[in-house]
Amino acid sequence: MSNDLIIKWKNRSGSDCILFLIAVLSLTFSSFGQDPEPSKKPSADSTDSQKNKSNQSDESDSGEDASSKVEEGSGDNEETPDSTDSVSGESEQNPSGGENVAPAGPSPSAPAPPSSLSFAVPDMAGKAFDVKRDSGTLEDLDKLSRVEGLLPDSTPPSGFSEEMLNRDISLLTNHILYGVFPVSARFEQSELDANDLALDITSVWNHLSSATDSFPLASYSSVVGRNLSLAEGTYGVESENAFLLGATFDLSYSGEVSFSGSASRVVLIGGNVVSAAAGSKLKLDAALADLVVVSRSNWSVTDAAFAAGSKLYLRSLSDLNLNNVDFTATDLVRLEALMDLSLDSARFSAGLREIQMRATTIDLINVDFPSSSIVDLHTLKGGLDGKYPTFGSANRASGRVNFLRNISYGGKVNLLQDRPSFDLHGTNIKISKLP
Repeated sequence: MSNDLIIKWKNRSGSDCILFLIAVLSLTFSSFGQDPEPSKKPSADSTDSQKNKSNQSDESDSGEDASSKVEEGSGDNEETPDSTDSVSGESEQNPSGGENVAPAGPSPSAPAPPSSLSFAVPDMAGKAFDVKRDSGTLEDLDKLSRVEGLLPDSTPPSGFSEEMLNRDISLLTNHILYGVFPVSARFEQSELDANDLALDITSVWNHLSSATDSFPLASYSSVVGRNLSLAEGTYGVESENAFLLGATFDLSYSGEVSFSGSASRVVLIGGNVVSAAAGSKLKLDAALADLVVVSRSNWSVTDAAFAAGSKLYLRSLSDLNLNNVDFTATDLVRLEALMDLSLDSARFSAGLREIQMRATTIDLINVDFPSSSIVDLHTLKGGLDGKYPTFGSANRASGRVNFLRNISYGGKVNLLQDRPSFDLHGTNIKISKLP
């Protein structure tokens, strides 16, 4: 009996010493792992050591109670491993004799998190906000919001309609015409003046109107497209005033193209260039109508004919080259170029009252002026000594009127090849500077 007590006392003393050492070591390690503010952020290791100590003390107490009960019930019987297991198994049962549902271990209620953790996330968010503000990120976002207000609104502008869009498409459409003008290509003057897509046409018209004292231009109706190609045939031009046939890019024709109708003037404008096939003829059937053809770029015509009832006007906003061309009109033929005008093998109708030519430089070859015509030639520098052209290719000069070869007045026998012959036969030819 005394030996059993001694063994139990030693076991109890040994377990107490071990628990004490574990507690001391746990406190030591937790002190090293704590933050500079241990009161606010307790270490997890310290908490675990305390839990382990509490659990171990509970287990030791339950062991002592069980051993004391065995000692009282069994008397001098020695303690065996089987008896220890049975005691521990009984200690885990409910007072009612059933088994505990909750697993062995620490209490299921976890300790509340330290109060300092609740302020960590807001502080970090505040610091991030300050960093964005200090680095200019928020200011950039504010600028972006202001730029967004400057962007154009995606909604259609006021006054926009599908009809306007279709009219713009018509201005950019190519047309190959065979005697009939399509309805979709017809425009009034107010429509073209208000549309920037027609600027290549309207600017030429305005230049023509302001620079032409002989052709005062009034309102017009028009047929317009990007590229217009007129096949041979007769086209009706009905208008109270002028009728405009305009191409924002190229205008071309071939064969014999004639116009008839109530329009007093027919105007053809090429926003880029006007081109005519060899052997083509452009004419007006009306006796008192005027024909005007204008090209924005260089314009060259070969083996062609132009006919108008009253006045005929050909103009280029660059160079104008006419080779083997017939001109038919009763009142006026006017040829004009902003740069150089070259006329080779030209024939004018008999009885034509007036011929006008205007350019920086005029070069004439194989031209016979009708005997009854008044001829006005205007160049940059005008005539030599105020009245004479140059004679011969060797004497050609820029800014002057140059009679290069075979120029006559009233018949080929009346050649104008020097100043005396010019004084004799060229009394109706006037050479002067551009106004």
